Amino acid sequence: MPRRPGLIETTKEARAAERRSAEAPSTMRADGHDPIDVVVLDISRSGVRIVSDAVLSIGQEITIGLAGAGVTRAYVAWARAGEYGCAFERPIPPEDEAVAFSRAPVKRLGRAPVQPSNAGDEYLRDLYGRHRVWALPWDAVLMALAMIVLIVVLFRL
Repeated sequence: MPRRPGLIETTKEARAAERRSAEAPSTMRADGHDPIDVVVLDISRSGVRIVSDAVLSIGQEITIGLAGAGVTRAYVAWARAGEYGCAFERPIPPEDEAVAFSRAPVKRLGRAPVQPSNAGDEYLRDLYGRHRVWALPWDAVLMALAMIVLIVVLFRL
């Protein structure tokens, strides 16, 4: 596998990094696609072990949400029956590793139904009321001026 720029070395020290059990839901994106729900089984400063229904390839770049610590980029280091070991591009700071998945669980991402709203219409009415002079239909004003100029030119010929 070609080495990715910035990817941490998978040395004995990185593999031996202290792991902490997480057993927490999270969200991952692979190759810029839609978010995918995953479960983070454990986390260390150098990476995470996840379970996912997604099919990932070794070396594939992902971004993963670390509840309480933000989002970070990682690469799939190994795969086994829907379980993946992912190495962070850079080790996360100890304080981020300590707070990751230690607070309230992350809710699964879903598609929120879009509710029709008239808020935009109300905003435009309010804007028009406050800026009535500036809200003139300038294209109509310019068209009227063009017609006047045309009539004046025609009558002078």
